[in-house]
Formats: sequence, C-alpha cells, structure tokens
Amino acid sequence: MQTAIVPPNSQQLLAPLLASLPAASISPEPPTALLPLLSPILRQRVQLLSASSQDPWLSLLCYDSTNTSRLEQAVRSEGLEPHPVSGEVEVDWEYDVAIRYKRIDEETLQAQVSLREFGLNIKLVWCVGDEIGGGDGWRIGEVSVLDGSETSWGGKTIPEAEDTFKARHSQTTIHLDTHHNTNGTSLLTPEDDGDDDDYWAQYDRTPSRTPAKHSPAPPALENDLRAHADEDSYYAQYAGVQAAMDNHDPDEAQQNGDVETSLGRDEIATELQQHLSSHPELNSSHSTWSRSRDEAPTYTEEILHPRPASSTGSSGSDTVAKLERRAAASHQSEVGIKQHISTSMKSLYRLARVSGIDRDEFERLVRTELDCLGLMDEDD
Repeated sequence: MQTAIVPPNSQQLLAPLLASLPAASISPEPPTALLPLLSPILRQRVQLLSASSQDPWLSLLCYDSTNTSRLEQAVRSEGLEPHPVSGEVEVDWEYDVAIRYKRIDEETLQAQVSLREFGLNIKLVWCVGDEIGGGDGWRIGEVSVLDGSETSWGGKTIPEAEDTFKARHSQTTIHLDTHHNTNGTSLLTPEDDGDDDDYWAQYDRTPSRTPAKHSPAPPALENDLRAHADEDSYYAQYAGVQAAMDNHDPDEAQQNGDVETSLGRDEIATELQQHLSSHPELNSSHSTWSRSRDEAPTYTEEILHPRPASSTGSSGSDTVAKLERRAAASHQSEVGIKQHISTSMKSLYRLARVSGIDRDEFERLVRTELDCLGLMDEDD
C-alpha cells in the first residue's frame, strides 16, 4: 500500500544538513549520518565522487556548477555556526522557512525549502521504497542558493501542486486532440512533403518523353569525369617520351624505310654476302633462294623480322602509374607505422602512470628495451 504524502519535517530533515555544511567546504568526505537523508541519486553521486577525489564534497550537493562559488560563500555565514550549548544551528522553523511544492510528472513530486536568513535553497524529493533512508518519505535532492524565483515556483500546498499538474496535463491532452482532429489530419501525417519531392526530383532532370537526349550529369559526377580526364591527359604525356638509354626507335626506323631488329640480321647478311663472293658456284643457288623468298614473303618476313613493341605504347604510362601508386602506398604505410608507434608509446606511458610508475622509471624501462633491440640487430 502506498504511503500518503505529507508535508516534510523541515527541522528533522535539514538540521543535520545545516550542521555539516561548514565542514563540507573543507572535508573531502561526507559524514555517514547524513547519507540516509539524501535522495538515492544524490547519495550515490556524493559517495562515488567523494571517494575518487580529494576536493571538498560541498560542490557535489549542487548540480549547477555556476552556483558552486555562491554556495561556498553562503556556508561561510556566521549564522551557520552551531550554538555553543545545543550544538545545533539556530533556526526559527516556523517563520524563517518557506516551503513550496511542485509535481514534475506522475512519479516525481518536489518541495522547495527556502532559508532566507542563510540564502540557501534546498530541494526535497518524495522517494518511494528507499530502504537506506527508512522507506517512503522526503529526501534532500539538491542544495543551492536563492535566485529570486522561489515565490513563483510551484504551489503553497501539496493539493495545489497536484491540481496545477492535472490542469496542465489536461490542457496538453485537449490541445493534442484538437490538433489531431482539425481538418481530419493527424500529428503523425507529414504536411511538408514538398521538400522531399524537391529533393528526389533533382535526380531526374530530364522528362521521360525525350529519351534521345541525355540527362545532364549531377555536379558531383561532372567533377569526377573532369578529374578522370585530367588524370588520363597527365599519363598520356609519357607516351611520347623516348628513353634516354634507348637509341633504337622502331617507329622512326619504319618511317625511314629501314626496319631493324635486335637479332643481328645485318651482321648475318654481310657475312653471307662475303661467303657468296668467295664461292661463285653458290650464286645460282643464292638467286634461286632469293626468288623463292620473294614468292613467299609472308613467312620469311615473320621469321626474320620480328618487330619489337613500340616504346610509345601504353606500357610506359602503365609503368609510371604503377610506380607512383607504389610510392604513395609506401609513404602511407610509413606514416601509419610511425603513428602506431607513437600511439603505443603514449598508451604505455598512461598505463605506467596508472600503475604508479613515475616518468624516470618508465624512461629507464624504455632505454633498457632499446638496448636489447640493439643486441638483436647484432645477432642478425
């Protein structure tokens, strides 16, 4: 059964908090007796963050970091000093405390306690099922400073806050229903399909009735085609380059009517001519051989005159392209390896710092490993 919501007991809830605020600006750990009075979210925030930091835990009570400095000034007030006899902060809980309520949603009810004498603004949250805090009840959700909006925040009583929330919720529902039923349209029905139509229409700029004309390419495609043409023209300039170490140009020799070969045909012909001149009896057979060669020029030409590939072909441009790609890949690999080494060293240094190893010890370890690498190089 759910517990009925009642107004908070300000003195019982806030007196321990006010007594611990002066020490909260100095001490890094909150008092254990105060933790059950905090809401589960604020309790977890204070416990976890204070355990991992040496800063005062006062700033953990406020979620808005811009109000932290003002909160520190407020807790230095002389009014927060405990009474020498009772040991409690003197507060008139009947007249110096103003409480207002506000329901945020169906599950969250808040109360704002304003302590004008100390300049503090404390938000309370109604918590359900808080076993550490003792069950259902009010818990401290945040400690801040006065900002002038206290009188307009929420209602003076819990029923007033509930009625305000119900009225606001019903108005929102009526507004949504009215907008849903107006002109038979729904909130989920898109009314600005024109923008989507314009977006998709840019991909079809040519009417379907003129298939003979080509649709103009999108700007991105035109840029790609232009870049591809520039690349082709760049590599094409290497097609007309004659290597400096190659003094034989088959195209030039063909234009001059003298097709040469690298198989030593000229030397063989000269030696054969000298041999025939020294043996006249072979002239007749030489003439017969020449005539038979003229009758079947196709086979002899293919055998005696193999023409090498032209140096002005596409092989030159392909070779240059391969070399450039290989150089680019090598450069990228080198940069990647260097970045990997740098990242690994930084990661190792961070790991060493977390483990408690100082910088000098880390440098000594790295130098030792580098010396071992030198020994490995000598073995290789």
